[in-house]
This record gives sequence, structure tokens and C-alpha cells, in this order.
Amino acid sequence: MHQSGMPGEQEQEVDLDKLVDQYKKAIRSRPEDGGLQHDLGLVYMQKGQPDKAVKSFKKALNLQPDMINARHFLAVAHAENGNLEAAEREWKKVISEDSNHLMAHYFLGWINTARGQWEEAVEYLERAREIDPEQSRIHHALAEAYVGSNRPLDAVQSWRKVLEIDPSDLRARHNVSAALYDQGMYDEAIRIGEETIEMGSDSPIPRVNVALAYLAKNEPEKAEDVMRQALELAPDDVDARVNLGEILARQGKLEEACETWKQVLKMDKENPDALFNLGQAARVKGDIDEALNLWDRALNATDNLPEEMRPGYQEHLRANKTLVLLGAERYDEALDECLTSAEANPNSAMNWNRAALVCMKIGKTADAREYLERAEEVAEEEHLGTEFMKGCLYIVEGDFASGVQIWGEILEKEPDAPAVVQAQVSALFDSDYLEEAVEELEEDGLKDDADVLREFLILQNE
Repeated sequence: MHQSGMPGEQEQEVDLDKLVDQYKKAIRSRPEDGGLQHDLGLVYMQKGQPDKAVKSFKKALNLQPDMINARHFLAVAHAENGNLEAAEREWKKVISEDSNHLMAHYFLGWINTARGQWEEAVEYLERAREIDPEQSRIHHALAEAYVGSNRPLDAVQSWRKVLEIDPSDLRARHNVSAALYDQGMYDEAIRIGEETIEMGSDSPIPRVNVALAYLAKNEPEKAEDVMRQALELAPDDVDARVNLGEILARQGKLEEACETWKQVLKMDKENPDALFNLGQAARVKGDIDEALNLWDRALNATDNLPEEMRPGYQEHLRANKTLVLLGAERYDEALDECLTSAEANPNSAMNWNRAALVCMKIGKTADAREYLERAEEVAEEEHLGTEFMKGCLYIVEGDFASGVQIWGEILEKEPDAPAVVQAQVSALFDSDYLEEAVEELEEDGLKDDADVLREFLILQNE
């Protein structure tokens, strides 16, 4: 724990043991002086003996209950001892006596951050910011709490404030660059990152952020150059090496990308990202069995991921396996993948949607309808993916008008929907079938519906 609020460093070497003896002697002559007990507690803190400091601060408060500094440092000593509950009680008492006590608010924010109680942390730290808006450590702590409470734009603003106070703060620069990238603000992420590099940062972090932002802007050559700089600084950075492989693949350098991911597996033999990407490469090369084998290994490797990341990652892998098995006409295996995923996470509408997709492909429309009903049951609100699959079911059954009406409503809400569902459209329908549907709709005078269907057909034909 950072002992904020402690006296400044002594300019000259002080014999702390001698100082303790002097205070003890003074206390014997003036036992009623709480200030002496307070000062003795501070010396114990400097000596790294917070347990003894706790006793001295408590004695000070017994003698002078209104001594706020003694209560604050008692809380600091409790925290140094790992007794956060006791520290929290004392800091809350400090605030009840002095609502403008900066460090009490700051440390209560720190305690709640450590517990993952983000909203409480934000409340205390925002109050600390009101008391003193020019302390960079408060803005750093507040940014962390904002990230935890899913307020990334507020976190960016806090890190920006740090940079206003101290433009050379590299930690804030690293964090704001990463946050800007996460928010899709790629140009600014690049600007901040490159400034950080020019300022002499020898960390790979800003280089990774800049490289990923260039990749997101579809400038893979620049991304490759910067990512290689990051790896020169941190050759053992597995994530950076995975990303380099993805950058190479984006440039069409698939063999070089595969070699890069194989290097990752030498460093981390069950890295799920490298296994997944090698599986994708195998799929592109037409080696379906190798792709499936690599994805099975990646699924096993997800056991090493943080628990909160595991379900989403596994669903992503199973979704890829499903589509590949579907394309290979291995329908029973594809359905097994869907139902295994649904069993693991029955509250995910997408799992039931994929099961419906497979059933539609093999003509089991009654089963498909049942799975879509399950998807609607588990979705907390209207789920566009499920609505899209309902439209698919109508079209599979030849009711083009009803299906396209649903697709049209989706298109109004999400203009990019055709690109998002391109793989599913390609898996279910061949272009001739959809072209016939377009012609039928036009013959029936449903030009707007025909235009909607054509939106999805155009992407399939590209």
C-alpha cells in the first residue's frame, strides 16, 4: 500500500531506534500528551512496524479522541497490516469528522477498488477529486474505478486530466492509448502512442496499441513495423507475437503468419489464440480435419483462461466449428457442437440459433422452430440474431414475403446486418435460390421486399 499522507522523506539519515527511545522517554514524563503517542506511531510506520504503530495511534486517540491525523494514520497502519475492515472503519470516522479529508476519501476509494466494488470506489474518488482536482494519483485511481464500472469514456477523461497535470506520465499515456483503441478512436490512439514512444518510453505497450490501431485502420504494413518494434523490446510477449501473426495474415502472408503462431506454441504450447488462428489458416487451405483438430485443442486450452472470458471464447470456437462442419456436410457433428454449447450455456440465444441453423439446413424445420422458441425464451429483450433466424426459417419454407419482412425490419435497425450474417446466409442458401426469391417478390409487386433480399444476396455473391 502507498502510504499517502505520511510525512515527507527525511533529508538526512535519522537513527529511528534512537528516536523511538527519545519519544518513549518523553511519554514517561508527559503520559497525558497524545501528540507524543501520535509522533511515536509515525516513527514506527517509518520503521516498517505498523503493528506497533496501531498501538501508539490508539493510545493517542484515547488521550485526544478528536485528533483526526492520529485516526487517519491508525487507518493507514491497519491497512499496512492487511486489516482493511479496520482501516475502512477508521477512515469513515475521519470523514464523519472532516468531510473534506482528502486522503480518507482516496483510500476508501482504494479499498473498494481492491474489492471490486466499483460504484462505491467511484463515489469516494469523485469526492476526492472535488476536494483536490490537481492530484494525478486521484485521477489514476478514478480511471481504474471507471474501467471497472464499465465507464471507459470517463476513464479516458481521467487519464487525460493526468496528462494535463503531468504530460510525461507514461503510465497514463499507456492506459489512455489502450482505452482509445478499445473505443475505436484509432487516430487518437495512434497519436498518443507515438508521442509516448517519442518521449522515450521503452515499454512495448504503446507500440502494441499503435500497431493494433493501424491494423484496425487497415494499414497492416505500418502495424507490422510497429509490432516488430514491440517484440524487439519484449521478445517473450506472447500476445504481441499472436498479434503479429494476425497482421501478417491480413497482408496475405499466411505461411509467415503460421510460422509466427507456431513460435507462440513453442513458448506456450496450449495458447488458445495461436491454436485458433492456426485452425483458421488450415480451414483457408481446405484442411478441414486439421482445422477441427486445432480448434479442439484450443477448446481444451480455454481451461487456462480467466473464468469470465471462458464461455465467450468457447462459444466463438464452437460457432466456427459448426459453420465448417456445416460446409463439409457433417450435419450430425455440427448439431452436436451446437447442443454441447447450449448445454454449457443454456441462456445464450446464439447457441439455440445455431442449432436452428443446422436443423434448417437438413430440413428439420420443426426442430428449428423449437430451438428458436428456446432462443426467444432466454433472450432478455428482442434478439436480432434470433429474429434473423426466424426470417431464415420462413424463407427456407418458401414464405419469402414473411421472411424478408423480418429481414427488412432488422436492416432498418442495423444497416450492417448483411455483412454480419453473411456466413449464415451462405451456409443456408445458394445464390440461385435467393435470386428466384427476388424474382418471385418482384412478380408479386413487392419491390421493397425484393430490394431487401437483394442486399443480402449481393454480399453473398461478392
